[in-house]
Amino acid sequence: MSAFASLILFVALAAFSLIAVSWVNSREIQRKVLSKKLKELRQHILNTEELILEVDQMVESRAISKLMNDEIIEMILAMKNANPESGYLDASHQTAIARADALNDESIPVVLDRLKESDAQIAKGQKTLENAAVILRRQQTSGKLSFEEMNAFLSELSWGHLMVEVLTHIGQGHKAQRRHDVLSAHAFYKKAQQLLMHSSHPDKRRHRLIKELSEMLANKRLAVSEDIMPENHLNPEPQPENKTEQSPLEVPTVGDGQEVTEDPEVIPGKNKKQSSKA
Repeated sequence: MSAFASLILFVALAAFSLIAVSWVNSREIQRKVLSKKLKELRQHILNTEELILEVDQMVESRAISKLMNDEIIEMILAMKNANPESGYLDASHQTAIARADALNDESIPVVLDRLKESDAQIAKGQKTLENAAVILRRQQTSGKLSFEEMNAFLSELSWGHLMVEVLTHIGQGHKAQRRHDVLSAHAFYKKAQQLLMHSSHPDKRRHRLIKELSEMLANKRLAVSEDIMPENHLNPEPQPENKTEQSPLEVPTVGDGQEVTEDPEVIPGKNKKQSSKA
């Protein structure tokens, strides 16, 4: 073989090697990008699953939870198409389908748990509802929801957002009543009433709840109607008939040492913001 032919061969081998290395590097970069994207989607699915569990305890309708679960199923199917070898996605898919069946089963009652133990828990619960609102707005933008449907769901989330704080104060008032701390109890009830009065939420139950809190402050009732506040495990026990009825008190601030303070949260980005600041 002549020197020229050898040179041509070596150049060809070098070029082939460069192409092969470039192809391998490109495949490795694609693999890393895909792996990173799948990892982000897995984390997003986990976050959404946690969101569904929390929203289901703070919103009376399961329609919002169903929508978020449908989004999880779509993400899992997209991940399976992008990476068919990922066997773990089959288990995630079956879990999401089973959750969809449970959410569609009307025989399973909705168990609300909106009573929190601290300001931090109130803020966390309200942030959860805000995150759910972000998902609904994204679904409306992508055409999965009509504008009217989105607004109806946002109103539900807004009511839950308000109730987390209002009902927590009522629950703290009930605890104070059980301790026979009438001053603190009335202060908590009054704070709950102020949050409702400063809100502009259109739900008709808001006016009923304001009225019932007035009756509680006047010692004409012990607790809120259960159709508004089914979380009744803290309701005060009826007083014996021979006890002297307490005079109504209205204390403007919560006493020292209580678990809940007065910093409200609102859902951002709404046409009418729900204000819960006293």
